[in-house]
Amino acid sequence: MTNKEFFIQTWQSEMPRTLSAINGLPNDMTKLNYKCDEKARSAAAILGHVLGHAEAMCNAADNFIADEKTVYKRFRTREDIAAYFDRYARLLVDRLSAVDDKTWDEQCIDYQVDGYSLFAYPMSNTFWLLLFDTIHHRGQLSTYYRHMDVRNPNIYGPTAEDVKVMAALQN
Repeated sequence: MTNKEFFIQTWQSEMPRTLSAINGLPNDMTKLNYKCDEKARSAAAILGHVLGHAEAMCNAADNFIADEKTVYKRFRTREDIAAYFDRYARLLVDRLSAVDDKTWDEQCIDYQVDGYSLFAYPMSNTFWLLLFDTIHHRGQLSTYYRHMDVRNPNIYGPTAEDVKVMAALQN
């Protein structure tokens, strides 16, 4: 298995977990204004940042520029967020399937924020970095759910609520 194939496999196994995190968001979108500290990002800002990764990788697979924005897209519903992410998550697999291994290993991606270049790394390095950052921020977001008055979603295993139900069924 090549590094690119392993990336695609890992991406495909992590995206349902990210969708679980998205689908666990509150129905009341105003609750996404929650942030745990004044210096922290709001839940909406975390989502905007993570959602930007998938779209930026899709674009970079075509033009070798990953330009993320600091002004995030606004969504009306949790379902809109899930549909947007799912679209770009699937599109990325299609786009990467068309990329040859030499391009994956050697072609530098100009990583930008709002059009300003921050670094240029090979596609493989850039995409792994963005996948790991997605996982990191998904974990950060997971600490916000109860504060937003919703149940933690199941991402890697049972939540406290799941364990309570399982324990009750054992008795």
